[in-house]
Amino acid sequence: MQKIINDFFSIVKFFANYPKIKLRILIFDYKTFVSKFSMEKVSIQKKLLIKLIKKENFLLLENFIKNKKTEKLEVLLKNITKLKTKKIIFIYIYSYLVNINEYRLAVIYHKLLCKTIDQHSFFYFQICTLNQNNISKFELYTRTLEFKLIYFFLLDKDEKNYVKTILNIDKNSKLISHSFNQKDFEYKENLINKKVKIIGPLNKKCNLKKKDLKNSFIIRMKNTNFLKDKDFNPHATYLNGSASRQYFKKKNYLLLNKNLIWVVYINKSFYKTYKKDNNLKNRFANNNNSTFFTCFTELNLLQKMLLDLILFSPKEIKLFNFNLYLNKKTRFGYRTAKSMTFNHNQIVMFDFINFLYKKRKILLENDLKNIVTRGKDNYLKKLEQTWKN
Repeated sequence: MQKIINDFFSIVKFFANYPKIKLRILIFDYKTFVSKFSMEKVSIQKKLLIKLIKKENFLLLENFIKNKKTEKLEVLLKNITKLKTKKIIFIYIYSYLVNINEYRLAVIYHKLLCKTIDQHSFFYFQICTLNQNNISKFELYTRTLEFKLIYFFLLDKDEKNYVKTILNIDKNSKLISHSFNQKDFEYKENLINKKVKIIGPLNKKCNLKKKDLKNSFIIRMKNTNFLKDKDFNPHATYLNGSASRQYFKKKNYLLLNKNLIWVVYINKSFYKTYKKDNNLKNRFANNNNSTFFTCFTELNLLQKMLLDLILFSPKEIKLFNFNLYLNKKTRFGYRTAKSMTFNHNQIVMFDFINFLYKKRKILLENDLKNIVTRGKDNYLKKLEQTWKN
């Protein structure tokens, strides 16, 4: 009987939200479409692009890829604008360049696109780079009627919290603490005056020493992931979609050691569906559900972790065992990566880490610090060398 009641209310809720869902898709919510496009074989993506932008325009794109001349790209963007196609097609082209591992060309395309489109539109802030200049522009845009209508009528609560975090990310104010729930306050108590150490997915020895563990809060991305010698007894682990499902199904998916306290979910539906009743505390990180794709972005797990942690103002946040996918020993979903797609857009990742590092929001171990400080072009060149073959 209870199931029938729950199903009834789910149906009522769906139809009540249907107009909102349709409006979101029409105006800005391209997530499902972009993800589906990006996961297709490159040959299929090529066929779809030819169909959408016409063959002569795709030939301009191929000419740009072959000869690296931006003149062809300028003509391409001008032609597509004249076609009055859906805005999502601009993202498809960017996705295609990333998926064929032309990262430096994708950056050239991205910069030109940002100059081409209206910088006072919602779409601009869906694709622009996360930096101080664009945050300032975004703050001005939030005062417009267009944004206020989208914000109050079409965004969910956690998306609104994301916007608040972005607007306050470079300030020393206590961010959206009025939105904290009881679990958030409990989590904050564990982080007060602590140095947070985040151990990433590289399959190599971690340079985290015993002295670094003192007065530290240790976080693992799945706390048994591929470090053979030590586990460092993490206090918390953050779970994405695949990890949430595996944790729910597998009895010993997480190593339940003496220090592990928290399991943090980055998605509300994962939290509701997969949280377990055990001795661990469960919470949902409610400020990182982004409707944006590239840099005000559809975020990956590390980015969502960092946005969540920034809210609690720990003494420091330092990253270990990350190299932004510069070798194929990196794990996606805790399996060795065979390829990368736009859904793991490393151009976005570099910009995000670089921005937080320059803002002194995070610290980096030497390997990652060298990658970031040597610059974006050098990083993208190495990324191409790793993934093109």
